[in-house]
Amino acid sequence: MISQQRINQWLDKRIPAANAFQLDHRNIFIFPAKFGLLYLMLCLLLFLLGTNYQNNLMLLLCYFLLALFLVNLLSAYVNFARLSVSMGKIPEVYASDDVYLPLWINADKSLKTPMHGIVNIGFMGQKVNQWFDCDAFSNPVSLSYPCQHRGWQQAERITFSCYYPLGLFKCWTHLAFNRKILVFPKPLACPLELVPAPLSSEETPRASNNLSLNTNQDDFSHLKAYQIGEPLRHVAWKQVAKGRGMLSKEFNGSSHNVAWLTLNNSTAEHIEKTLSKLCFQVLELSRADQQFGLDLAYIRIAPASGENHRLACLTALAQYPTIADKAGFN
Repeated sequence: MISQQRINQWLDKRIPAANAFQLDHRNIFIFPAKFGLLYLMLCLLLFLLGTNYQNNLMLLLCYFLLALFLVNLLSAYVNFARLSVSMGKIPEVYASDDVYLPLWINADKSLKTPMHGIVNIGFMGQKVNQWFDCDAFSNPVSLSYPCQHRGWQQAERITFSCYYPLGLFKCWTHLAFNRKILVFPKPLACPLELVPAPLSSEETPRASNNLSLNTNQDDFSHLKAYQIGEPLRHVAWKQVAKGRGMLSKEFNGSSHNVAWLTLNNSTAEHIEKTLSKLCFQVLELSRADQQFGLDLAYIRIAPASGENHRLACLTALAQYPTIADKAGFN
C-alpha cells in the first residue's frame, strides 16, 4: 500500500504549487468511473453472448458501445482541459475559525466551445465540499478550510473532478496553490493593559490605569478651523458634506498620549492566552483609531495607528514563536 506521504511527494514533482493553473495533460488524471466499469462489463457480456450464439447484431452493438466508450474518453479530457483555476486574496482569519479560500474558476474563453458539466471541488482525501455547474459559474467560488492554530498554515491540495459527458470517465486533478494562510490569535476579551513606555527584559511590566486609553475618556469639546498638518481623522466630515468648510474636532482627554502593549512574563502554558488578549487589545485600540506601540520579546513595533499598523501588530502576534520555538529562542 502506497503511503500518503509518497503520494504527496510524487504530486509535488508532477504538479508543483503555483498561483494559477491551466489544466492540460500534465496535471489531468482520467480513469473509468464506476458506471464506466459496469459499462465495460456489459460490453464484455454482449461480446460473449454474440460469439456464443453467433449473433452478428449483438456483436455489432458491442463494437458500437466500445467505440462510444473511446470517443467519450477523448471528449471528457478535452472538456476538462478547458478549465483554468487561480486563487484570490485570502481574507483575515483567527484561530479556531474557518477561512474561505476564494477560487476563481473560468473556462478558457479563447475556445469557441466552453466547458460543460458539473465540477466537484473538495480537499484531497476528503469528501466533495462543493458542486458547481460550469454553465452558471459565479466567481469566486469559496471553499471553507479550518484553521485550528495561529501562525502560517499551508492549505491541503484541492481536488477538482468532473464526469462529463456520459459519466463513463472521471477526470480529476489535485492542485496546490503557493498561498500560505496567516492565522491570527483568537481574540480574548480583557481590560486594556498599557504601559507608558516599552520595558526592558529585566523590568516587570505593569498596567497603567491612567493610560487605559478607553474611548470614554475622550469627550468632544468643540469645532475649530482645520489647520494644515492636523490628522485627517479629526476632520468633521459631516460638516464638510454640509458645505461648512474644513472643521476639526477638539477633544478633552488623554487620547493623544502614546502607550504600549507589552507581553508579560507569562509561563509557556499561558503564552497563547496572553497573545489572545493582546490580539483583542490591538483590535479594540485600532477600532478606536488610537496610537499605541507593541513590544514583544522578539520584535518591537513603534507607536502608530491605522490599518497598516493593525495588520503589522496582528502579524507579529501570529508569528510569535511557539512553545517549542520559544525554548530555543530564549
